[in-house]
Amino acid sequence: MIYITTSKAEGRPCEKVYSNGRVSWYYCQNEEELFTSLLNLISVDANPKIYNVYGRRIYVPNDAKFFEVKEKFSEAQGIVQNYIQILKLISISKELKVKRNIFKAKFKIEINAEDLLKLGIRIEKPTRLPNFFS
Repeated sequence: MIYITTSKAEGRPCEKVYSNGRVSWYYCQNEEELFTSLLNLISVDANPKIYNVYGRRIYVPNDAKFFEVKEKFSEAQGIVQNYIQILKLISISKELKVKRNIFKAKFKIEINAEDLLKLGIRIEKPTRLPNFFS
């Protein structure tokens, strides 16, 4: 499960997988981690903005299903920020092209979009995730 927040508070125990100063992405392995993380945000920041990867703002998160990512891809295009992300893409791709920070990949097997997002990789095609980046 992945959520995105504008809060400056730390979302532990979930893992921060991306941050650009304005927003941070957190990857949570299960519902317990998700709600503990959200409680940590609320305890530090009285009004944190919380979004799912589809750009939907969640005001009172009462269901972990809001944060599930269900898309699966056999190929994708997106943006990487560092070489570690590229190395991880190489290990799951049968074909990978990277120019500057834009990649195009065909995967060995169909991959869940959440597996890319938890690496901090932005997906631009076939579906833009997170979709509130323009």
